[in-house]
Amino acid sequence: MIILKGIGTSSYIGIGKVKKVETHEDLHGLEGGEIVVVSRASRDMLSHLKNAGAVITDYGGITSHVAIVLREMQVPCIVGTEKGTSILEDGMIVTVDGKTGNIYAGFIEIESQREFLEVCRPSTSVKVNINVPEIAASVAPFADGVGSIRIENMILNTGKHPALLQKEGRLTGVIVKGVKKIVDAFYPKPVWFRTFDIPTDELKRVEGGEIEPDESNPLIGLRAIQKDLQNPEILMSEFRAVRTLLDQGYDNLGVKIPFIRDVSEYREAKRAMKEVGIKPHKDLEVGASIETPSAVFTLDELMDEGMDFVSIGMSDLAMCSLAVDRRGVKVAKHFDLMHSSVMKMVERIIRMCNQWKIETCICGHAASNEEIVKKLVDYGITSISTNPDQILRMRKVVETAEKGILMRGFKAI
Repeated sequence: MIILKGIGTSSYIGIGKVKKVETHEDLHGLEGGEIVVVSRASRDMLSHLKNAGAVITDYGGITSHVAIVLREMQVPCIVGTEKGTSILEDGMIVTVDGKTGNIYAGFIEIESQREFLEVCRPSTSVKVNINVPEIAASVAPFADGVGSIRIENMILNTGKHPALLQKEGRLTGVIVKGVKKIVDAFYPKPVWFRTFDIPTDELKRVEGGEIEPDESNPLIGLRAIQKDLQNPEILMSEFRAVRTLLDQGYDNLGVKIPFIRDVSEYREAKRAMKEVGIKPHKDLEVGASIETPSAVFTLDELMDEGMDFVSIGMSDLAMCSLAVDRRGVKVAKHFDLMHSSVMKMVERIIRMCNQWKIETCICGHAASNEEIVKKLVDYGITSISTNPDQILRMRKVVETAEKGILMRGFKAI
C-alpha cells in the first residue's frame, strides 16, 4: 500500500526502519541503513546521510544539490513529500522507490530495472559531474572529462565553515586533497574546477556558520562568485589549491566561475588568479557558468574578456528566468527547464559560442534529461556533463541524436 508520494530522484530502492531527524544532533545517532525522514536536507548533512538506506524530505526539488549528491552516492531519495515528517513514524518499516517517488508500508519487492549499455563514442564529448572524489577512478574510463568538480562537499565534510578552515590554514590543503583524486583519475582528460558555490542557509549549521546572514531566498542571495569576491581570502585559497595542482603537473585542470551576474565579477575573479601566480588562458583554461539572464545577454562582453569554454547551468537559468524557487514545493509545477524562454536563451548561448569557436557544455540535472540533451545536440552543443550513474545511457542518447542529424542531412540531399 502506498502511504506517501513525493518526487523520486533516482532509480534506487531502499527498505528499512524510519528514523526521523528533527535536529542536527539526531544525525550523529544514525547507525546506517535507516530510512531517514527530515523536513529539509542540506549539504552539511551529507556526510551522515551517505550510509542511509534512503532519504525522504518534506521540501526540496529534484535539482537540489542534496538530491544530486545522494544519487551519486547511490542512496535512494524522495523529495517534496510535504508531509513525510508528520505521516511517517520512528520504527515503521517502509519501502522507498526512488524512481516513482512512492513510499510503501512494509517490505515490498520491487524489481530494479538495470540497463546494460555498450560504451558509445559520439562526436559530442560526454563528461561527468563529480561531487564525491572517491568515485572518480571508477567513472573515469567511461567519461571524456569532468564538466564540474563541485568542491563544496570536500569542505563541508570537515564539519567546518570555509572561513574557519581558512583561519586554521587548512582550506587550501582540504581542496588539494580532494581535487587531486579527481584530476589524477582523469588525467590527461580535461577537468573543470568550479569555485565555491553554496547558499548561505546550507552553511549555517557547520562549525563557524554563525557568521552567515539570514536570507529569505538564499538561492538568489549571497552565493557563488559574488560571495567569494566579498571574502577574497577564501577565493585566494581556492586558487592557491589550483596553483598547487598545476605545479604538480596536472595541466588538465581548468577553472569555472559560477553564477555570473555581471562581467565585472568574471574580470575580478581572473585578477585574483593572477595574484596567486596563475596566468588565465595560458596556465589553464578559464570559463564561466552562464546561469542568469544577465549573463546570457552580455555574453559578448564576457567573450571580450577571454573565455576558453562556457558552461550552461539550466536549473538556475530556469529559476532566474521564470522567477520560481527551484527548491519550492508549492511552485514546483512552474519550474520548467524546457520553457521556451529558457530554451531560446540556451540556443543563443550555443550559437554565439560556436561562432567564436568556444566550447559549450551543459551541466547539472538537465544533462540527464534525454529530451533536453537531444535538443541541445541539435543546437550544436560541444559537450554535456551528466551524473555518474547516467554516463553510459547519455552516451547512447547523444550518439542517437547525432545519427538523427546525419540522417536528416542525407534526406535533404
